[in-house]
Amino acid sequence: MRIDVHAHYFPSEYLELLSRLAGRDRETAHRLPGGRLPLDERLGLLDEVGIDVQVLSEGQRQPYLPRAADAVAAARLANDLYADACRTYRGRFAAFAAMPLPHIDAALAELERSLDTLGMVGVTLGCSVAGRWLDDPLFEPFWAELDRRGTVVFLHPVGAGVLEGDDPYGLTWMVGAPFEDTVAALRLVLSGLTARYPKVRIIVPHLGGTLPFLIERLRYSAEAQRAAGRSLPPADGLVDRLRRLWFDTVNTSPDALRCACGAFGTDRLLLGTDFPYLYGPRLRRCVTYIEEAGLGAAETAAILGGNAQALLGLQASAPS
Repeated sequence: MRIDVHAHYFPSEYLELLSRLAGRDRETAHRLPGGRLPLDERLGLLDEVGIDVQVLSEGQRQPYLPRAADAVAAARLANDLYADACRTYRGRFAAFAAMPLPHIDAALAELERSLDTLGMVGVTLGCSVAGRWLDDPLFEPFWAELDRRGTVVFLHPVGAGVLEGDDPYGLTWMVGAPFEDTVAALRLVLSGLTARYPKVRIIVPHLGGTLPFLIERLRYSAEAQRAAGRSLPPADGLVDRLRRLWFDTVNTSPDALRCACGAFGTDRLLLGTDFPYLYGPRLRRCVTYIEEAGLGAAETAAILGGNAQALLGLQASAPS
């Protein structure tokens, strides 16, 4: 079974509510060709490229609104719409729940509803929340509950927190997004959060941003920082903690994939497509580049679905 853990779904009802509550024009995501595609037509595309299950998430359009009531309204609507999609197309879609952060009590309530009542397979979190990184002490009670439940957490950049000033070249998403992935993952590890809450299973998108390429730099830089008196894990401990995370394959470069395999191991990689942003031939390439990377048959099969099946506890086969 082939499982895509990084795919988005933008129901018009949710985008309209989010835009109204946030006080801005209607979100542009629905204007993407793939974003307008009804789910039954999306299934045809998934069949063509050989994907059995997509795990849906909101991506950067999280319900992180200043007023708790607004954040709750948006998160509940998103999760209800996602749960309905999963029920309607049973076996073809699963979902990561959106959380009404930074409002902790509300998020804890929606976490319980999403996992226990709606049957979500985990939650999605922005790499930062309303200007706060995920290792902020504010979120400690939320992480504690995620750990108690052994929750799968799918991270996603939100277009904030890395680049400052004007962006005439579109660098926020061209390179800023993978740097958000990088910084968020490192902060979770270096802060000790992943050690304090080892039962939380975290997926970092886009092959971990720049982490595979920088893995040796991280090793010797961590040692230098420790020598300078910073409270960091030992160099080998840092790399070991990174290797306890999971990483999706949104990239399409075989060289990059092999680099990530060497840095983290093929057992930590999960198929991702970033649909509908990667659409048409690029959607197919998200699958075929894994098959063309020169890995063994068992490793390829694990990345395409076996690893995600074990992590998310999905059924062994989707209905025809």
